[in-house]
Amino acid sequence: MPKATVLIQGASSGIGLEFVRQLLKRPAPTHVIATCQKMAVDRLSELQKEYLRHSKHRLDVLELDVRYQDQFDTFGKQVDDCLNDLKRERGLDMLINCAHIWHPSNRVETSLNDVLSIDLNDVYQVNVVGPILVTKILLNALKRGRSSFGSPGSNAPYSSIIVNVSAELASIGNNRVGGWYAYRLSKCALNMATKNLALEFGRQPVDENSICGLKKDENPLLFIAMSPGVVNTQMMYEYKKLFPKDAHFLTKTESVKRMLQAIDKLSLEDNGKFLDFNGKSIPY
Repeated sequence: MPKATVLIQGASSGIGLEFVRQLLKRPAPTHVIATCQKMAVDRLSELQKEYLRHSKHRLDVLELDVRYQDQFDTFGKQVDDCLNDLKRERGLDMLINCAHIWHPSNRVETSLNDVLSIDLNDVYQVNVVGPILVTKILLNALKRGRSSFGSPGSNAPYSSIIVNVSAELASIGNNRVGGWYAYRLSKCALNMATKNLALEFGRQPVDENSICGLKKDENPLLFIAMSPGVVNTQMMYEYKKLFPKDAHFLTKTESVKRMLQAIDKLSLEDNGKFLDFNGKSIPY
């Protein structure tokens, strides 16, 4: 039976799908819950059929499109059903929020003249609102996690890890070329949400004015914003001039491999940080 459970939000393609593949290949038995916009996703279906033949790992696939509020209404119950099917009161050991869009048109804004309010709203809904609401819905399951990932210390335990996949383009300090309005703004907002969540659920209250979402007997949650680097795609090369000269171009396989290695080294001291795929801090 799998010893740890991970939920990948946005796993139908790209980095999310690669997370699913690599987590299912880990030596430790792993239960992966993958979400996709539509259930008829061949690549996830093929993986699910493959791992039905294995007792060591398990893959469940759930439909979730974060653009539609009504889909959130039943999502929490569906996740609980997946967890309870293995063992009652089992929790989530890690949540990775991967779903994102660059721009509704698959083009990006290279000047202010390209910016439209409807595009800003659409990108914000997927890249910011989606991860926040998924985290909110899964909060109790995350609190039941068992520190199966990272490097929890005996004097600094945590229940689970929440990784919000951000981007180097979100760094205000490193922004020297401009452009990518909707995407940059949304990922900056996601970073702020990550920091807020780390402060609310990553520690017991330090004084009477502290905002704390933990009960006295609950372990903290570990929240991280992490950049995958710049993953090689045709679109990325078309806009290469908008990236810093030292931008990291990687394959999906290499990006996810390095992120998982960095995640394995996380401790509660990293709570609320913005890290690259090697676990090094990126300026907010």
